[in-house]
Amino acid sequence: MAFFLPILKQLGYLDEISMMLVNVGSRKITTADDYGSQNWGAFAPNLTIIGFDADPEACEAANAAFEAQGQDWNEFHIPIAIAKEVGKATLHITKNPMCSSLYPPNEELIQRFPRFPDLVGLASTVEIETTTLDQFCQDEAIEEVDFLQVDVQGANLQVLQGARALLQRSVFAIQTEVEFSPIYRDEPLFAETDTFLRQQGFTLFDLSPLCREQRSPLHSIKRPGQLLWSDAIYLRDPLQASTPEAFKTPEAIFKLACIADALEFTDYALELLEHLTLTFGQQNPAYNLADAIVQSLAQVPDLLKQGLDNVPVVQKVQPYLQQPIPVLSPEPILEEVVYAPPVQAFQSEHYLRHNQRRLEHLASLGLPLQGRSVLEVGAGIGDHTSFFLDRGCDVVTTEGRADNFEILQQRFPQLQSYLLDCDHPDMTFDRTFDVVYCYGLLYHLQDPVTALQFMAKHCGDLLLLETAVSTDTDELLNPCEEPAASKTQSIHGLGCRPSRSWVYQQLKQHFPFVYLPTTQPSHEEFPIDWTLDYSHQRFTRAVFIASRNPLDNPRLVENIPMQQTR
Repeated sequence: MAFFLPILKQLGYLDEISMMLVNVGSRKITTADDYGSQNWGAFAPNLTIIGFDADPEACEAANAAFEAQGQDWNEFHIPIAIAKEVGKATLHITKNPMCSSLYPPNEELIQRFPRFPDLVGLASTVEIETTTLDQFCQDEAIEEVDFLQVDVQGANLQVLQGARALLQRSVFAIQTEVEFSPIYRDEPLFAETDTFLRQQGFTLFDLSPLCREQRSPLHSIKRPGQLLWSDAIYLRDPLQASTPEAFKTPEAIFKLACIADALEFTDYALELLEHLTLTFGQQNPAYNLADAIVQSLAQVPDLLKQGLDNVPVVQKVQPYLQQPIPVLSPEPILEEVVYAPPVQAFQSEHYLRHNQRRLEHLASLGLPLQGRSVLEVGAGIGDHTSFFLDRGCDVVTTEGRADNFEILQQRFPQLQSYLLDCDHPDMTFDRTFDVVYCYGLLYHLQDPVTALQFMAKHCGDLLLLETAVSTDTDELLNPCEEPAASKTQSIHGLGCRPSRSWVYQQLKQHFPFVYLPTTQPSHEEFPIDWTLDYSHQRFTRAVFIASRNPLDNPRLVENIPMQQTR
C-alpha cells in the first residue's frame, strides 16, 4: 500500500503530476501485472501506461480487459518486440508462452529441475521484427518515461541497452527481472545488468522475490533450492553528488518521492519529502509537504499513541506546519458492554438485532453462495456461521480472541477453526476459498492493510466485507482507540474508522471488480443518505463486495453511492 499518495492526492499535490509507465513484457498473468489498479492508480487521470509484448494475442487480451474495466487513465498494449537493435530476431516460443524468449532455452540446465521442461522447454521458433525503446520514443515523440518495467525472459539487458538515450534524459525507477543462472543460453546475468544500470546512475534498492527452484522434492527449509532469478528495483538518488542535475530539481525530487511511495519504499519517500520541505518549502509553498507528512503519519496508530510531536521528522518540519498536529481520539466506551463475557456481549439484544438485519440483507443480494467453500474471518463466537452452513457451504472459521475461539469451537466442533489475530495473520495452511467472509472485524484492527492482503491471498472468487466506516469522502484510515477489555472490540486496543473510499481503493489493490450494494441493511447504523450529518451516531457502516470476476447483478454498483435504499 502506498503510504503518502492518498494524502498527497487529497491535498491536491497530484493534480498537475503526469505519470508515464512503460511495461516491456506486459502479458497480464496475475493481478500483480495490472499496474493501473495498484498504487499507480493514484495518478489517474494523468496516468499513461504503455505495454509491449511480442505476442499479439496477449496484447489484444490486455487491451480488451482494460476497455472492459472502464478506467480513467490511458493504457495501450502494443504487439512489438523490444530489444537493443532495430532489425530481426528469432523468438523462441516455449511450451508455456509466458516463458518465450529471444534467447534459446538452456536445455542442459532446465532438465535438472522437474518443473522446467513443461515451462521453458522449446516448442517452436518464429522470426520477428524488433525495435528499441529509443526508436519507439523518437517515432512517437515521447520525451519522458517515469517508470520502466522489464520482464522479457533473459533479454532484459537488451531492452535497457536499447534505451540509453531515454535513460539519460528521464526514468526515475526501473523494475527488471534478473537471472543468477542461465535459464536461457548466453543470456546476460544479474552482474551485467547491475553494472549497466549503475553506470546509468541508478541505485539498487531491492531484490524481491528471490525465486528458487528445487531439483527434487527433498530439500531443506533453510536452503529451499537454487536461487535462479528475482525482480530488481533501481531508483535515482538525487541526494547523491554524482546524480545529474536534471534529477535534483524540486519537481523531479517530488515525482521521485511519489514513485518511491508507489513502489512502497516508504522510508525513502519520507526522506525525499522531508528534504523537499526543508530545502525548498520556505521559498515555494508548493514544496512545503509538512502537513502531508504529518497527516500521513497520523494514520499509524502507534505513532499517534506515542504522540506525533515526539517523532523526529515531525519535530523537523513543525515550523512549516499550517495545521495542528493530530492527536489520538479515544473511542467512547460503553461500560456495561466492555467487561461482559463473550456470550452475553455477542448475544445482547443489540447484537442479535444487528446480526439479523445484516444477514437478511446479505441474503437479499442474490450472490452465488450455495455450496461454496467459505473462510469466515473474525467469526467471534459463530453467530454468522450457520448462515453458510444452511446453504451447504464448506466453512472454515477464524477468531482472534482465545475466549471467543473456545466458544466457537464448542458450538461448531465439526468445523475446522483457527485462532488467528488478523493484525498479525499467520495461517499454516495454504488454501484458497471461493468466498472470504469478514463482517464486523476490519474496524477493530490497527493494521487493516495486512488483514486485507491476507484475505485477498486466500480468496478465489468473492470477498464479502462489512465494516464501520467514517463519512469522510477522502481516503482516510482514521485510527482510534478501542477498549481492549471488551470481547467485541480490538484485541490490541487500537482500531480504525476508515472512509468508504479508503476501503474501496484498498480492495481495488487486490480485486479487479469492487461493488457496493444499492441497498443497506434495515438498521440505523447503515446510512442510506451519505450527504447527511451522522456525527451524533456512534457507528456508520457499509457493505462491500469484491470479486475476481464481473458480477451482472442489479443490486450492486461499481462505485461509491451517496444514496442507497432499504
